[in-house]
Amino acid sequence: PHPHHPPQHYHHPAPQQMYHYGPWHHHGSVPPPIGPHQAHHYPFYPILPPGAHNQRRRASKNNDHKDKDQYGALELNVYETENESLALALNFVNRNPKATLFDVEGIIAGIARFDEGSSRFIQRRLKMGNVEERRLGQAAALSSLDELLCDHYGNFMLQGLFEFGTPEMRSELMEAIYDRDVVALCLHMHGCRVIQKAIRCLEQEDVCKLVTKFHDKILTFIHDPNGNHVIQRCIQVMSSFAKSAANGGDPDLASSLSDRMQFIVDDIVANVGALSTHRYGCRVVQRAIEHCVEEQKNLVLESMIAHAHVLAVDQYGNYVMQQVLACGDEAHQVAVLETLTANGALLALSKHKYASNVVEAVLVHGKHRHKEKILEEMLKDTRGEIGGYCCVIELSKDPIANYVVNKAIEVSESDQKERFFEVISSSRQELSASPYAKYVLQRIAKRDKK
Repeated sequence: PHPHHPPQHYHHPAPQQMYHYGPWHHHGSVPPPIGPHQAHHYPFYPILPPGAHNQRRRASKNNDHKDKDQYGALELNVYETENESLALALNFVNRNPKATLFDVEGIIAGIARFDEGSSRFIQRRLKMGNVEERRLGQAAALSSLDELLCDHYGNFMLQGLFEFGTPEMRSELMEAIYDRDVVALCLHMHGCRVIQKAIRCLEQEDVCKLVTKFHDKILTFIHDPNGNHVIQRCIQVMSSFAKSAANGGDPDLASSLSDRMQFIVDDIVANVGALSTHRYGCRVVQRAIEHCVEEQKNLVLESMIAHAHVLAVDQYGNYVMQQVLACGDEAHQVAVLETLTANGALLALSKHKYASNVVEAVLVHGKHRHKEKILEEMLKDTRGEIGGYCCVIELSKDPIANYVVNKAIEVSESDQKERFFEVISSSRQELSASPYAKYVLQRIAKRDKK
């Protein structure tokens, strides 16, 4: 290339017409109508969902080269749509950063559904615009509600209205949604996101009204990959309402609010064993332990302790047990501890792929005396007896349990930490023969250097 010519990635100024501001449908401010074989060029996010309702294609290599010459390194895409008005509106929105919903009135819902970039434009205007602009968006959404609710991109417009709209606008939108099949929406990949946002943003009474729609559907929702998120949100928000009322000095309201979601807790308690070992059910049980008011939380915990042995070794149940240790009270933590240490079970459970997570959770979240009990179990040495062994040495040689030993050394204090170092150092030769013990030996080596 000529030394005075700019490199190919040099960003040339955009043509003058891109800086014009005004309504997209103003005949004096838009290019002449585009023929059927011509394309609309404008920068956008190149994300396209499977089976999108609009057909879009990449620009040809020649066009890409020409666009780079004209606009620098900015990547431009070619979009085709049968709706010329929509194409012009999209073109206008992408060329005018100050565009508002007023500029695209009459085609707002189409823009919201087109792709990710156009959807973000709508969300941004709902967030930054004034009340009148949001009302315009609300009117557009209500007139195209069925198209937006389960659309890959359109659902975000409804979420934006719930988040940034006035309380009256939220209630009006929710009333319109009630005319649809709310249960089907909760089970839909995109519809469930709208319902979750509604639960999070609606006023207290409106949320209570929505939750009552879920009677006799709780287990269906919990076992569904989308519906379980709705139940998690219900537990979180309704419990938050009840706790806020109690902290505000209104115990009667707090009791009333917790009673309104009692049917959710009852279904969890009645099926806690099966739900705790379910891919989606375990998440709901964890949210109940984490967020429910004390009385409801204890109901869940007490029903679950009977299944502790099964849950500790389950690929999903072990997460529930960890939540018990993080959020449960003294009695429930002791019950988990007994499960881990009874009849010398600690050695086998520490070597287990899932139960080892629960052992580590005791070391992280347990009270000081609970940690000490686990550490003492690990330090037991019966090598002087027939068939005896040193627990910490056996664990150090295991591909899974060596991580438990490392965590134990990390959380141990004073005398117990020294005992760990002594036992491991005295068996250094035996441990050096195991490929998995090297991580424990590395920790000992670091300590010796100090």
